[in-house]
Amino acid sequence: MKRPPPATSGRIDSHVHLLPERLVSRGSPAWADPWFQRCHAGPSSARPSDPGGIVAALDRAGFDRAVVMGWPFSDPELCRVGNEEVAQAVRDHPARIIGLATVNPSRPGWADELDRAAALGLTGVGELNHDAQGFGLEPGGELHALLDTCAARDWPVLLHASEPVGHDYPGKGTAHPGRLWPLLEAVLVGAQPPRLCLAHLGGGLPLYGHMPEVRELCRRLWFDCAALPLLYRPGAASQVGRLCGWDRLLLGSDFPRLTLERYRPFLETLAATARGWVEGGSALSWLGRSATEGWPESAGGGG
Repeated sequence: MKRPPPATSGRIDSHVHLLPERLVSRGSPAWADPWFQRCHAGPSSARPSDPGGIVAALDRAGFDRAVVMGWPFSDPELCRVGNEEVAQAVRDHPARIIGLATVNPSRPGWADELDRAAALGLTGVGELNHDAQGFGLEPGGELHALLDTCAARDWPVLLHASEPVGHDYPGKGTAHPGRLWPLLEAVLVGAQPPRLCLAHLGGGLPLYGHMPEVRELCRRLWFDCAALPLLYRPGAASQVGRLCGWDRLLLGSDFPRLTLERYRPFLETLAATARGWVEGGSALSWLGRSATEGWPESAGGGG
């Protein structure tokens, strides 16, 4: 029997970036970061995203909450500033915004920054990016240490993943399934594995779910749909749900690059139970929250 999603989960956009106007303006310190520059150098790519704009986007799409994060800067100081801004967004919109902290596990002080982020009210980590931040992907390496720390904290983690084939584009990166596999095998064993979500359909990893060992591992992961309209046909996400379980698939827009409206053709293909998981139930399990506890009283939006 298929398990239904939590009945009162609301609708959650699980992948939203906070990019204030001062950050995307030419000449800001962000433009000294090679990955930020690469991803936003195009004439229409550097779109600002402030807390009010995020809430307005949720309202337009009839969604309740957004999981919001900064940018995966290499410089820990830029990450710190971004964490403060995300924390302020959470304080200003506690019923609408769930905040993740960004740290660089290849640079000293990331564990202390997690402590500071927790004190600020952030409740997870993301989006981490191997190519942007320079950390290793090998078992026993820098990312492994951070994942173990987050597992001990019971914090969710969002990790950028990318496809090993297909067209190139700014921000694609090299954290593809073949490179991630040894680390995933190492960290997803034991009594307390991390609650790890691989962005962008995990670079296609769950599409190998016809292989029993891949399906078994993917049942311990989550995958978001961020940038789906730019990468795959809508049916690709549906295959992930069928192969690995709808409770492993999260809707994430990658706002401000894309809006939730771009995902409507995919969502309209789903049966009610599957859509309930994708639009909110899966996010709750990844975040470690129940449907009725741990939220401010009013969610607004289209709950």
